[in-house]
Amino acid sequence: MKDFLNSKTELYAVIGDPISHSLSPDIHNRIFRELGEDKAYLALRVPTAELGEAISVLKNNFKGFNVTIPHKEAIIQYLDEVDDSARIYGAVNTVKIEDGRLKGYNTDGYGFVKGMELAGVELEGKKALMLGSGGAARVIALELLNKGCRLTIANRSLEKASKLKADLIVNSKNKSIEVIHPLQLQENYYCIVNTTPVGMAPLDQELPIADTKLLKGARLVYDLIYNPYKTLLLQEADAAGCSIINGFSMLYYQAIRAQELWRRHPLADDLIDLVFQQMENSFNRITESKEYC
Repeated sequence: MKDFLNSKTELYAVIGDPISHSLSPDIHNRIFRELGEDKAYLALRVPTAELGEAISVLKNNFKGFNVTIPHKEAIIQYLDEVDDSARIYGAVNTVKIEDGRLKGYNTDGYGFVKGMELAGVELEGKKALMLGSGGAARVIALELLNKGCRLTIANRSLEKASKLKADLIVNSKNKSIEVIHPLQLQENYYCIVNTTPVGMAPLDQELPIADTKLLKGARLVYDLIYNPYKTLLLQEADAAGCSIINGFSMLYYQAIRAQELWRRHPLADDLIDLVFQQMENSFNRITESKEYC
């Protein structure tokens, strides 16, 4: 990325509300800088009522953009095309603008799976526990099912979790899904994934599970929260001998996939590793955030 912008600079962005906490500009602008490209990535606050107006500005001035809360579902009505993954997920987090047309993608699932692959986790036939059934849970659940696991969804609202289960059964070939209340958890699981905000400020001193004995025997504990970098859940899991992953890898690799969609070709592995290391080294200077962009 150049030291200054001009009328030729290619623009990219992430839209959402709130948006000031986003790490996405840091990731993408580092990539542009390392490649010496005349491109820039911005964080744009777009209130819900102004989404339609914002699309016109983005379409006429940007090459692509990412989408975060609260627009991942609402954005679909403004797009000319949606790829298969975004259609199945029912949400879009990446938009490519080409020849005046807007095409939507979802790279969150790719980011989530990439983290597991780096940890060397094989889920075929294994028991996986997903905590929560909120915004990120549908994507995570579909990816876990695609990996061939036997999925348990633990959520305080059994009605909400049951609706998610019904939706998953329609959209996944793997029907091995059960729904329980968190207080009913009694079994050990090979993989545990936290999709709830418990562990993030102001709940940073709380656990999303009632009994840490559930961590015994788990091969992997994956917390979608990345700030704090090591939640209380991950601290307990680490002490129990589990492999642990926080949400930064998901955030980072969904951004990498977005870049590759915009470019139509993969980024070099050494560049991906370099920027990841840069982000990790500077992470302690990043302000508190509450969403994965």
